[in-house]
Amino acid sequence: MKGLNTKNIRLDIEYDGTNFSGWQRQPKVRTVEGEIAHVLEHLTGVEPEIIVAGRTDSGVHALGQVANFSSVSDMDPRDMRNALNSLLDPDVRIIRAEEVPLDFNARYDATQRVYRYEITHRPTSVWRRFRWYVKWSMDTGAMREAADHLIGEHDFSAFTYKDETRSPFISLTRATIEEIEPAGVAITFEANRFLRKMVRMLVGTLVEVGRLKMQPDEVHDTLKSADRTRSGPCAPPHGLFLVRVEY
Repeated sequence: MKGLNTKNIRLDIEYDGTNFSGWQRQPKVRTVEGEIAHVLEHLTGVEPEIIVAGRTDSGVHALGQVANFSSVSDMDPRDMRNALNSLLDPDVRIIRAEEVPLDFNARYDATQRVYRYEITHRPTSVWRRFRWYVKWSMDTGAMREAADHLIGEHDFSAFTYKDETRSPFISLTRATIEEIEPAGVAITFEANRFLRKMVRMLVGTLVEVGRLKMQPDEVHDTLKSADRTRSGPCAPPHGLFLVRVEY
């Protein structure tokens, strides 16, 4: 969509991914993009083509997802945000809507993405949708030692699915382990981009280290091997949050 009256609208979005089949529109299933696109079409009369910073998987949450779309609507972005929030279900909220330069691209202009994964060691009703219950105690010191091996630019083929078609070379600038209350652990990763299932496979591997099923040096060896069969299990999606995207 191009023309003299075309605007490029940026949306900052949060959502509880529990009842969504991921971000990307798909037929006959509920997705975050599908919900937002449907409401935008109702408001503007045009079905938008939405560009997103990161396509989250089914069950994954977002605190700071970023998307953009072209619009010829005269609606003020703040009024658009309010209208979207009044029509969307409560598990999706538009934090901010603003007009940005026409060449802004939420996906390709992003320089860093931050994901956080939360684990609980205690069965819980409150956190069950947002933290992975791991009943085993974990050695967080060993996990931190293992995480240090991941920092830098590496081939992360060992931590993604075999059908990943994008370049496996990722620059990971942060991999931290912190204890959180009550009785939990948070693992945070920051990188220029991430491969499919990469964060969840890294988490699953670090949990194996924490359980002393793997040694920290084995994570280094697995990374260098580019062998997917050597990594730990893929952690479930419900503990994962896209925290923010930087530009």
